[in-house]
Amino acid sequence: MLLELHCEDGSSIDFVKNIKGKKRKEKIGVYAIYNAAADGNSFLFFDYLTRRAYITPTCFSDCLPEYTSLDFKKRSLILRNTNSFIGSLNDTLNIGDRPEYVVCGKRFHFVKAILNVIN
Repeated sequence: MLLELHCEDGSSIDFVKNIKGKKRKEKIGVYAIYNAAADGNSFLFFDYLTRRAYITPTCFSDCLPEYTSLDFKKRSLILRNTNSFIGSLNDTLNIGDRPEYVVCGKRFHFVKAILNVIN
């Protein structure tokens, strides 16, 4: 089991927490993959029952996963802005499957992201 890994440039893989799936039978490990060069995180989810891993191809700054939105079948996840927010509560950025760097900033309250399966 991977708990955490640190690199010379400050990048790291850190264990965040274990969560239960929607059916309450699944146990899912959540990891933050910090990219020091971009100052942002990708997120990895490991389903201990199916032994499958899922990762966000996008690097996020100032966003955290909303665990209740995690959907492995649809391969989607909603992330919440951690900054003070200016705008309507309906502001959601849908990034689709573009692997890019997203700064939540003060523009979007939520970001809808996809998950890639790691084989």
